[in-house]
Amino acid sequence: MKEYQYWIGLDVGSTTVKVVVIEPWGRDIIYSDYRRHNAEQSTAASALLMDAHARVGTNCALAVCGSGGSRIAETLQAFFVQEVVANSIAVSRFFPQTRVAIELGGQDAKVIFFRHDERSGELVASDMRMNGSCAGGTGAFVDQVAELLGVRTEEFNQLAAAGTHVYDISGRCGVFAKTDIQPLLNQGVSREDIALSTFHALAKQTIGGLAQGMEITPPVLFEGGPLTFNPRLVGVFAERLGLDDAQTIIPERPETMVAHGAALSIGALFEERESRYDGRIAPQRLKRRGEQLTDDAPAVATLPAPTNLFFADRGERDAFTERHTPEPFHPVEYPAGSQVRAWMGIDAGSTTTKFVLLDEDERVINTFYASNRGEPLDVIRGALADLRDAYRDSEVDLEILGVGTTGYGEKLFAEAFHADYHTVETVAHATAAQKIAPGVSF
Repeated sequence: MKEYQYWIGLDVGSTTVKVVVIEPWGRDIIYSDYRRHNAEQSTAASALLMDAHARVGTNCALAVCGSGGSRIAETLQAFFVQEVVANSIAVSRFFPQTRVAIELGGQDAKVIFFRHDERSGELVASDMRMNGSCAGGTGAFVDQVAELLGVRTEEFNQLAAAGTHVYDISGRCGVFAKTDIQPLLNQGVSREDIALSTFHALAKQTIGGLAQGMEITPPVLFEGGPLTFNPRLVGVFAERLGLDDAQTIIPERPETMVAHGAALSIGALFEERESRYDGRIAPQRLKRRGEQLTDDAPAVATLPAPTNLFFADRGERDAFTERHTPEPFHPVEYPAGSQVRAWMGIDAGSTTTKFVLLDEDERVINTFYASNRGEPLDVIRGALADLRDAYRDSEVDLEILGVGTTGYGEKLFAEAFHADYHTVETVAHATAAQKIAPGVSF
């Protein structure tokens, strides 16, 4: 391989893209960045590479890794390295005392076991456990619970750090976790305790679900974005594993550890191969590929044509959206002095609260739908007060003939608002379906 001034490692993950620039075999990072790609991997990767080249020039070799890395590596004519291999290269280079590495990503989780090779004495990965196609026990799991609690993901660690009591929450599945969390919220459990319990659920899932009985022997290295930006989560892992400070390894930049390993792989794995990556034009081509559907940009001739697109062009997508966009609902307006008699149905869901107002002819005359932000009673109380005030301001006399509740909080809402009736949501759903479409079979 010819001499390059810099080596670049690009880690294209399920939710974020990371880049690291080093001098050949460098321990020090010359430039790095970490960004969420919001499902636009190519565009985000292109932006990171262009920013890197603006800092260090284009005399660079590039290696790409990560769940979304193989196609991007092909497009850029760069080297591709499997992310566990890239990680192992970095761990063995910087932390050769490591016995186990726990890495959490946006939608994946890994436990990597290391041993020292008897002949070479080098640290090598001896086994690895990774989650399947579910994001339970990953960074996305924290995102889901944060949304349920009505807080930003960036605030979650601070919330958990203030927690004092741990409740049993499923860490295997976000849906199961919400099923556990909603009753706790309804019982008045603090958000701080639920955030802390979420970290314990995540650690329990990783240790028990992924390690699958293999012993997690210290020292243990923690890496990946969720463990970087949630130090309380690292503390929870250490508590559950019985680790002291000397047995816990936290890299200086754990969120870019794998990208650093990808950069090092250029010398470790591809020393005899010539890099075909051209930093002057490749990132721009990748950017065009990423924007092709959203901006109708013409494809670059040298790129492989995208396959299996949902829509041929933006016009076809817009036509589909127009066909399937329902008419917006507008509450029925009544003249001043009217008397309106109506029935109310309230659905207390796990993340949202809804109500429907039906007149005596069972016609929908008003609705409400909003996130409950972890405070379902406050949300519905405010919505009912707004409904009352709106009819009063219109000088309309609204008489509620009866109230029924359903959903996760059916009993809570029924007791809080003295409802006349409550039922499980499957029964409510089936009743409405039969009314709207008689004879419906599923």
